[in-house]
Formats: sequence, C-alpha cells, structure tokens
Amino acid sequence: MSGSIRKIRWFFNSYFVEKQIYIRSAGSVRYISLSARSQALLAIFVLSICLWTGFATVRSIFAEQIAQQQTANLRLKLLEYQDRLNQLQVAYDGLNGQLALTKDWFNETTAQLEARHNTLTDMLERHAAVTENIETMQAQFSETARKTKRGYGDTTLVARIGRVSGVDLESRLSRVTAQKGEKTLTRISDRQERADTSPMLTPVVEAPVPLIDESLYQRMTNLKTRQSDLVDALEENTDRNIREYNAIIANTSVLDPKTFVAEIAPQDSPGLGGPYIPLKSTLKLGQNLDQQISRIAANLEQLEALSFAVSHIPLARPIHNFRMTSGFGPRMDPIRKRPAFHAGADFGTSTGTPVHATLSGVVTYAGNRGPYGLVVEIDHGNGFKTRYAHLHRVRVRRGQTVVFQERIGDAGNTGRSTGPHLHYEIWYKGRVRNPENFLSSGKQIFNVAETLGVE
Repeated sequence: MSGSIRKIRWFFNSYFVEKQIYIRSAGSVRYISLSARSQALLAIFVLSICLWTGFATVRSIFAEQIAQQQTANLRLKLLEYQDRLNQLQVAYDGLNGQLALTKDWFNETTAQLEARHNTLTDMLERHAAVTENIETMQAQFSETARKTKRGYGDTTLVARIGRVSGVDLESRLSRVTAQKGEKTLTRISDRQERADTSPMLTPVVEAPVPLIDESLYQRMTNLKTRQSDLVDALEENTDRNIREYNAIIANTSVLDPKTFVAEIAPQDSPGLGGPYIPLKSTLKLGQNLDQQISRIAANLEQLEALSFAVSHIPLARPIHNFRMTSGFGPRMDPIRKRPAFHAGADFGTSTGTPVHATLSGVVTYAGNRGPYGLVVEIDHGNGFKTRYAHLHRVRVRRGQTVVFQERIGDAGNTGRSTGPHLHYEIWYKGRVRNPENFLSSGKQIFNVAETLGVE
C-alpha cells in the first residue's frame, strides 16, 4: 500500500513541478507562481472541459442515431408488452370457454339427473300403485294367519283317502307345463337373471370436465350409474312379476292368462285424451334409458292388468290351522268304501277353527244343504264361486257382501262327514275345478310354507 502511494507521489512530483509565469509590462516584470496543486487542479479542469466538449460533440453528431436506437428499444418493449397482453387475452378466452363448457355440462347433467329422478319417482309410484291390491291381500292374509291360533294337538283328523299327486309343497310356486308331450317342471320363483343387452349409459363427456373437481365429477357419474342400476332393477322386477303372474294364472290349469285378463279387464275407462307425443321426444334421458322407460311403461300396463286379474282369482287357502286329508278327483269313499269322485279338497282340523273367504264376494247361500251339512256359498264374480261345507257354525247370511279373508264360519263335522274338517270347492263358469291348483298358485302370492299335501 505504501509503495503505491510513493509511486503516485513520484508521478505527481515529476509532472507537476512548481512553475513561475513571468509577466513584463511597462518596464516592470512580475511573475505568478503555480504550485503543483494548482497545476493539478488546472489540468483536471481543462481535462473536464475537454471531455465534456468531446461528449457534447459526439452526442450532437450521433443524436439522431441515439434517438433512433431509443425509439427502436421502446418499440421492442411495446411489442413485448403487446405480446404478453395477447397471451393473457388468449388465456382468458380459453378460461372463459372452459367456464362456459363447465357451466353447460353442469346444467345439462343436473337437468338430466333431475329428469331421471322425476321419471324414476313416477315409475316407482306407479309400480307401487299397480301392486297395491296384491300387497293389501298379502297383508290381510298374513294378519289373519297370525291371529289364527294353532291347535294341532286338539285336531281330530278324518281318514285320509288315497293320495293326490301333482302337488308341489314348495313355499314358492312350481308349475308343470306340457311341452311336446313331456312334462317340464318350471319354478317361477327362481330368480332369472336378465341378460343386460343394453350398453352402459356413458357420461356426457369422456373425460373429467375442466374446472370441475374430480370427486364431484365422479359423484355425479356414480349417481347416474346408480339411477341406471335402479332402472335395470325396476325393469327386471316388472319382467319377473309379469312372468310370475302369468304362471300363477296358468298354473290353475283352468285359466289362460291372456284370455282371462281380457275378460275381466274393466270396461269403463276414465276420461283421457290429448295429442299423441312419442315418449322419447319428451324424456330426452338418453336413447338407452328412453327405451328402457318405454319398456317399463309397457310392462307396468301389462302388470297392472295381470295384478288386477290375479286379485280376482280365489288363490288363498280358506283355513290356517289344518292338515289336508283328501284331494280333488277320484278316491275311495270314506263311508261306502267304494270308488267315488271328490269334488273338492278336505282340510282336517279341530271343530271351531275359523274359516275365511278366499276372495271378496256376495254370499249366495248360507245354511244346511243335505250331505254338505252347514254350508256357505260365495259368488266372487268373473265366473268364480266357492263352497265351504261341513261347518260347525255359519257366521254370514245370504246376500251379505264379504271381503277377502273375512271369517264366514267355523269348521265342523256336519252332514256326511267322518270327522271335523272343511270341505272346500271352487267353481268356474258352472264347473267344479281342482282347488289344489289354485292353492298351489296361491303359495307364490301368499308365500305359504306349511305342508299342504296329502300323505
């Protein structure tokens, strides 16, 4: 550090030596002494003036070029700013477009979900209304069975006459149909899985929509799937009910489902009208779902007719505490011990066991009728009549209207009888029919689990 200072001092002392400037005027001589410091200051002053003069000269010469360069730089900056603004505008437009797309998707999806919900609600309400009469009968039957106390220990059975074949003792209905001369056992209660031939309903878009949280998108998609599953289940349920109701009617071996449904269909229809508008043009739930809704609507119409028909057939058992002791058809007469025809079914039970009407109707006879003993006969309409014989007591009178499962008498041993029991007959269009076929069909409706067969 000290060496550098010495060099500077040496350079300063070498070039800035004290000088005198002599001035001669009017015969006199004067001088001005310039110290090294004054010389240095003067040199700095002169150098500054030279530099400033040079800078000003250069600036003056190149002022236009400098201005042009500054203008070019400014334009470049403006272009950069403009490009940035354009990029921001493009980003804004894209974001605004995504927002519009999201809004449209959300509105469309929620509207579709709401339409599906309303449609499903209407279908479920209609399905509940269609099966309401059957469910009411089931509830009445269950309540009657619950109230009827069992007393097998006190039951006196009549002699069992022969064996009756062809009765399925399952709690669900089994139907025997003839196909090409062979008998095929068909259990209509078995769950028949419906082949899902319709493709799955796809979401409105293939990938998650912009600006929509993936969890929300997934929830809405899952809700659509659950709605579709509910439609599938409803269609399957109506299909299965139609098959079961058709089989129930056919299993009576007396009625043809299509013919019987047409015969008892209500003749008076409510006032309806309006222009024809195709269903799919109004729902707009998706082609597959529209087709399903159309099928379900047709199924519900068919199911409504079948349900009405089934509810007008005497399928319930007339007694809840019994053992079936004699079937319909040829048998050995219990008194004469000779072959004879038995026009009904015998339910062995104790005296006083409640006997119930198997269907609503009007009592056409109530009293004593020879070998039948005390008997009640009920006209149910649509060609059906039932007879309840060998009663211990009659609880209704002729002309009285009775409802399903109403107590009409007590089982007994009156008339031509070997012991307390109920003799039950079903007549259709003036001919006596096998009641066991009707009871077998009724097991599907009333889910009877007790043994009804003859041993």
